[in-house]
Amino acid sequence: MVNNMNSLVSDAESFYSHNYALWEGIGYHFKTPDTYLHEFKLRFPDVKISHRLLNRGLNFANNKQRPIHRWTSYLEGFSESFVYDIIEQFGLSSDHRILDPFAGSGTVNVAAMMKGVDSVGIEINPTIFRVLLAKTSWDANPREIQHQYDAMNFSKKASTEPPAFLETERQFQPEILENILRIKERVGLVDNPRLRCYFELAFASILLPSSNLRRSPSIGYDKKKSKNLYPKLPFQLFEEKVKEIISDLRFVQTKVEKQGKSISFCEDSKAFALPEDIAVDAVITSPPYLNSFDYVGNYKLEIGWMEDAASTKDLSKLRDRMVLCDNVSRSMMKSYAEQTPLLSIDWLDYIIAASKPRMRERIGIRRKDYPILLRKYFEDIHMVLSNMYESINDGARVAWVVGDSLILDVYVPTDLITMMIAQRIGYRPTGIEIDRTRRSGIRRTFALRESILYFQKEA
Repeated sequence: MVNNMNSLVSDAESFYSHNYALWEGIGYHFKTPDTYLHEFKLRFPDVKISHRLLNRGLNFANNKQRPIHRWTSYLEGFSESFVYDIIEQFGLSSDHRILDPFAGSGTVNVAAMMKGVDSVGIEINPTIFRVLLAKTSWDANPREIQHQYDAMNFSKKASTEPPAFLETERQFQPEILENILRIKERVGLVDNPRLRCYFELAFASILLPSSNLRRSPSIGYDKKKSKNLYPKLPFQLFEEKVKEIISDLRFVQTKVEKQGKSISFCEDSKAFALPEDIAVDAVITSPPYLNSFDYVGNYKLEIGWMEDAASTKDLSKLRDRMVLCDNVSRSMMKSYAEQTPLLSIDWLDYIIAASKPRMRERIGIRRKDYPILLRKYFEDIHMVLSNMYESINDGARVAWVVGDSLILDVYVPTDLITMMIAQRIGYRPTGIEIDRTRRSGIRRTFALRESILYFQKEA
């Protein structure tokens, strides 16, 4: 035990050595990633913790050339190959159904369909939900899509207006903006909703590459990009995307012999109850991470142009409904702070206590409610896991991908706390696979990890 403690002390000194303030304020508590892992092993000796030597594909990059997946680039997703691995690992077949309560643009659902496994997707963002629906609709006739596209006439000046709440004139060059509006207007004239969903996806996909913006991962202006933009670019990108959709639909309709069925709901996973006739045998998902990433603001371009929000107030309402992310409204957090805490976890209490002095020390800090934000994130996760527990079959297995966090220079073992919450609800923790190293968006020298949590609803 003495050797273990000496090792932890040495680890803490090394961990915080690059930042004296961190060591003085936090380091003497020895709460580092390895410290938490050591303590977790003592609390949960039956949970196998392993480190993968090779990246298992926990990012969307591997999907960019894959049929259907490539229709949109969704940075927050994982890869098709990862879903295939879990389907095989869990022994899932056409007799089973997979749930993804944070479906996003549909990686789990599309991969399940490819493997002949039924699936359910829940996504709260209405714009991303439209993408999910389009990517899981494989029954349209490609010839009808082509015929509809050929009938579009982009020569007439647009009469529609751009989203009023976006910085449209700054985001688009004038001629490009006009052509974007022409495409939007023609897409809106498609009468058949089964066909229109593909054109809406194609339209949404051209907005960012036609703009003065980039997403890497957060959205922002790119001064160097303007030299590569030209008026006809939106038309070119739109045509290429429509052709890609037609090609991929032909592929899945002729090459995927047994397609799984996908059902999707635009709902809040914290509260939505699946219909009783939908049985779920496994969960493969990845929730929003506890970080400074604004999952709504990062897609406000598409949300605004797809008319799923008409103001920044609408964006704020959507943000407040989601599992906690950055930029939630202060009014919502003020109301939440007055509620009785749902969770009591010693690690979370320690992290909140450690963050308070850090918050006072930071000059020019953007918000003063980080301790409340920390608690709300894990209570939101608790609500999702509890709601999910009531919806899935006994014996259902879960693969939950999540990254740890650094908040106000305080390390947060998000993966381990999530596993503790799952165990309290009634799941049986079975394993943790530490897959890859990430970098903190705030402190690039700080190494974070991304893990796959495995747990199961007891029979």
